[in-house]
Order: sequence, then C-alpha cells, then structure tokens
Amino acid sequence: MKAAFFMIPIIIVAGLVSWQSWQTPAAASLVSPQPEKAALDCRQPPQYRVGFASESAALIPQGQGFRFQGVAWLETDLCTSGTLTIRADGEEAGDAAPTLAVTLNSVSLANLDIPAGEKTYSVRIPEAGRLTLGYFNDYYLADVRVATLEKFKFSGAGCKAVQVDVPAATGGTWRPDYNSASLVSDVPMSLTPCAAGELEVQVVGREGNGAFPVLSFQQGDKVLQKLTTTQKRQRVKLTLSASPLTITLTNPYGRTVADRNLNLRSLEFTPTAATSP
Repeated sequence: MKAAFFMIPIIIVAGLVSWQSWQTPAAASLVSPQPEKAALDCRQPPQYRVGFASESAALIPQGQGFRFQGVAWLETDLCTSGTLTIRADGEEAGDAAPTLAVTLNSVSLANLDIPAGEKTYSVRIPEAGRLTLGYFNDYYLADVRVATLEKFKFSGAGCKAVQVDVPAATGGTWRPDYNSASLVSDVPMSLTPCAAGELEVQVVGREGNGAFPVLSFQQGDKVLQKLTTTQKRQRVKLTLSASPLTITLTNPYGRTVADRNLNLRSLEFTPTAATSP
C-alpha cells in the first residue's frame, strides 16, 4: 500500500481515485548523465543509493533488498563487467505486473516483468558504468470520499481577506491559485477571516462506498451548518464572526482497490573473472 492513499496527487475516474505512473520508455530521459569511469565510486559488493523517489515511501530498504511502492530508481557504480542476479517478486494490479527497468549508462539492458511468486533473474552487465534499477509502471486505485470547496469569497467590515489553512493531516490540498481546497479525512481545515462578515463558497463531493461527503462548518462551539455534498456544486453562505471557522469532513472513507508494488529481495553482482594476459 502507498504511504497513504490520500497523500498522493489524485485523479478522479469513475468514482474511484486512480494514479498511474508514466511508463518505462518515457522514463529513460529521467536518468542523469553518466560519469566517466574515473569518476565512478565502485565497491564490491555494490552500494546502492536512491537516485529518485516520487514520494518518501516510494522506495524503502527491506531485508537484504528494497521495496518499490512508487516511481523510483536505485543506482550504483560498477567498474567491471559481470552478472547481476536479482531475486524478486511482484504485486500485480491493473491487469499487469510491475516492471524492473535495468539500464547501464542510460542504455537499456533489460525490462523484466516481475509477477507474483519469488523468482531469480540474471542480467549480463557488459561493461563498467552507472547501473540503474528503475520501477516506472506504478499503479494505484482507491475508493475514496473527497469533498472539494471552491470559489471562496469573503466580505467583511472594511476588508475581504481570509487566511486558509489545510494541514497535511487532512489528506487534502489548498490551491490558492485556483481558490480551491479538498478534504479526505476528518482533520479539519480552518479559515480565519480578517473581520466579521459574510462567506460564500461552492462545494462538491465525490462519493465513496456509495455515500457522499458530509461537511460541518463550525465557529467555536457553534455549528453553523451541516451539509451533505452531491456531484453537483452547491453554494454555501455563512455569516461569520472574526474568529476562525473550521470545516470538517465528518464521514471520511477510503479503501485501496488495487496497488502495484515491486519487491527486490536481494541483489548480487558477480564481476567477470580476470583473464591472464
């Protein structure tokens, strides 16, 4: 499972939250320029480091290997040719297995589809260089209840400013450029007006588990309004004092439907045996 289904960028598709990464061919350009052999930091056994991770939990150490839970890649330097032996298993989702892309100096050596069930794979390393092990075809699908608030408009006594705070723990976002906020957990967002006045906002919901989000608007101990959202936008008008307003999603729901991940149980590099002159 991803770090949290509500902490990643989401696309709403057919009532579900879906996230599909870019595919392996398009990821080739993401690999950084490769160093000259003299600049390689070679060790035996190789020391793997994170080259890129789309989120903090996308790539984590696991036993003698690593677990890919999102788009990421490992890299290491090799100063000789040899054979890389990979013990791995995949967690399939979206009708496909995870793919491990193996590249050397930005040149593809193998794209290994890793199905469920631990297996051993061997990849020939033809020369020295920077080896990259990448996971790019991540896939995630969840059924999540999402409330969206848009077009905030406030008119107060001599001012029109409001301060909006959507903590990370809400699982939602605040996008000031779009004047839009979203909520997926029961941690409230807050809105602090510059003075007493009138607030207008439009709300819309995305159902999860057959029910739409319910929002509670509250100042202090007083609940100003409770609203069940729908797929159609509704306008909310509230008379506020100068104190902070909290907006809470009271019936959060989220369930992972599908989650593609890749487990590298172990990585072993065997250098090519030196030959006598």
